[in-house]
Amino acid sequence: MNIDETTVIHDFLLNYHEIFTLDDFIRLMKSDGVKLNREYARNILDSSDMVFSLVNEEFITRAGVFIGRWFSFKPSAEEIQKGHIILGHRCIPFVNPDVAPDELQVTNGKILINPKPVTFSMNLALDTFALFGEGYVLPFIFNDHSNKKLQLASVQYGMPSEIDLTAWPLSKITGGRTIKIGDRILGRVVDWGTNLIELTVLPANSSNELTTEDLEREEWYANFEKGLLNSFETSGPVSSIEQQLAFLFLENQQELCTRSCGSAEEFLRHTKKIGFSPYGVESRIWYANTPVPYVGNWNKNTSAESLFGNMTMIFSPQIIDSFIKNYLFEERERNSKKTVDALVDEIFPPTLKMSAAERKIVLLNIEKRRDILNKVYNQFVDYKLAPVRQRVLDLFSQVSYLLCAIGCSGLSLKDFPQQELVILVQLFSHVARIVEEIETDYLREVFPYDDVLLSLDGMEETFDEIGDILHNSLEAITYDSIKIVH
Repeated sequence: MNIDETTVIHDFLLNYHEIFTLDDFIRLMKSDGVKLNREYARNILDSSDMVFSLVNEEFITRAGVFIGRWFSFKPSAEEIQKGHIILGHRCIPFVNPDVAPDELQVTNGKILINPKPVTFSMNLALDTFALFGEGYVLPFIFNDHSNKKLQLASVQYGMPSEIDLTAWPLSKITGGRTIKIGDRILGRVVDWGTNLIELTVLPANSSNELTTEDLEREEWYANFEKGLLNSFETSGPVSSIEQQLAFLFLENQQELCTRSCGSAEEFLRHTKKIGFSPYGVESRIWYANTPVPYVGNWNKNTSAESLFGNMTMIFSPQIIDSFIKNYLFEERERNSKKTVDALVDEIFPPTLKMSAAERKIVLLNIEKRRDILNKVYNQFVDYKLAPVRQRVLDLFSQVSYLLCAIGCSGLSLKDFPQQELVILVQLFSHVARIVEEIETDYLREVFPYDDVLLSLDGMEETFDEIGDILHNSLEAITYDSIKIVH
């Protein structure tokens, strides 16, 4: 698929609002000059985070679900005092999950409101980005384009007390000039493709009497809790808190997307049943004070072979290229005599069984790619990156070996230590993403060496902690599963 075809598909997923079928998608793409066979078209829809699968083989985009839907939040006392608000997680899941909060656009219904850098306390920042989940909160905060002074790597020496974040003036929002503590901001996405959000102030009732809106909001929180508890049993922790909330609002639009809506952050401050729970090195919204298991009612019949769905990353072009460049660097700089056959063993875990014919095909393809890269690879411009690549690939190999060993075991995943298993899958995904960033040429000039090395320190330490536990479990469960036949 070329760039133009990719753009057409991307534009469709960001801007099409109606329910559609697979045949509709193929027809609409054809009308825009993109021809797709059914299998490939289905794969695009099934794999895209921008599409929800409905009943009766129908689909709808995120844009179609969330455009014009109401959501709300209460500004903090600090924001009201400073006359500016930050968005943080407050617009999820209604906006494009690939767009950072500081890149969103805000309107009052008449004009576009220009943001500016404003200094806020780190405590407020942490609270207002919390729904991005453990492991992602700090990157979102420190990568805000208004933060020019602080680096994420500096956190290892202590958390700063304040940070500059992108903020929008309350005075430009309708009703914002007279906003007071307790007032609510009501929002909706008016143009999903351009990330345009309309905000207006919803004043709180000044009397002590309960209003219709107060009662409706209490009912909203009850529906929110009921919907979340149901989703835990049917869908599990899914891929992120953002996706968890997206499914919740998709399935409960009529009850939750009203002008009398509350907010997820307020709900979590008051509920006793639900809270933030550890999910490996990340976090999810889950039953309060309960770690999230890898296997539950939503996937209790899952076999170890399902882990191979996570391992397709091994075959990505960036991963293969990274191993080959590491091979070339070692060959030129350290006179390494490693064969291409040994390189194949390094890339693919030995527990990943290949027939002689399959191995021959893989070997020929890697030799061909090696010859191509050998002509263009410049180790002199790679001196700074090469040691980082080597270290990342060493960890990648260790993680993929263990993941594949469990995946090939034929054992039930529910018998393994759950948090350690979650962490292993997450480590594989995180390390693979770093490898892909290393091999993305346009990122080379801005590659965050300090941040990556800090992250790598943590991942290596984490793998040291869980690796032995999972290895020992694999041996013990394998031994227990052996039946002696008399």
